[in-house]
Amino acid sequence: MGISERAFDFSGKVAVVTGAAQGIGLAIARAFESLGAKVSPWDLNEGEWKADNLTPATRENCLFLKTDVGNLPEVRENMARVHERWGRIDILVCSAGIVHTQPFLDTDEDAFDRVYRVNVKGIFTCNKAVLPFMVERRYGKIVNIGSIAGKTGGGFLGSTLYGSSKGAVIAMTKGIAREMGAFGINVNCICPGPVETSMIREMEPERREAILSSSPLKRFALAEDIANVTLFLASDAARQMTSEIVTVDGGIMKGN
Repeated sequence: MGISERAFDFSGKVAVVTGAAQGIGLAIARAFESLGAKVSPWDLNEGEWKADNLTPATRENCLFLKTDVGNLPEVRENMARVHERWGRIDILVCSAGIVHTQPFLDTDEDAFDRVYRVNVKGIFTCNKAVLPFMVERRYGKIVNIGSIAGKTGGGFLGSTLYGSSKGAVIAMTKGIAREMGAFGINVNCICPGPVETSMIREMEPERREAILSSSPLKRFALAEDIANVTLFLASDAARQMTSEIVTVDGGIMKGN
């Protein structure tokens, strides 16, 4: 059977998805589950996940873990729990993140610590905690969710602080990919542009139009659009891709 025929069958695979209670992370967790994977969704908002997403039919293949991605001991403990439950971890998707929109001159040290704790340290802790399991098997797929703000230093919905944190995600992805290639582990980053979320929907019509006018496709992405690219990067169809920064923005960056 050729790789193209089985690449998107995730039966038997185990995926950890952070920031999975809503938005992009939720769409990614659901996508993996729909294609046969066992999924461990992580988020601080346990109530929202249970209320909206756990049903009797999915409980066997889901292990929700309330997780602070900025806490390395907690992340290590929860990664070990996933491995103990299913005996393997094939895929990690780091989607947990927070937005910051204040101008640089109005940004204080507390904001810096809060944003970097989730957006940067969260990538560090989760990648660090999962890699020993992947190295042992000489197999793994890691997808870190960045942002086009990481290429531009902010703009649209993110400030300089937010953009710099996502720039760090891009750099860390490239470094980890370089070091882990020898172990058969693919590490890539997706940089979404504006995604249709409550923040976008509540935006003033003039600002929405200003953003859309810069997109050749003239539409915002849906969370499912980001999930679809994640599925590809986590599949063996992308086995020759690592250290890639994949922009999914409707052409806003014009290939930059």
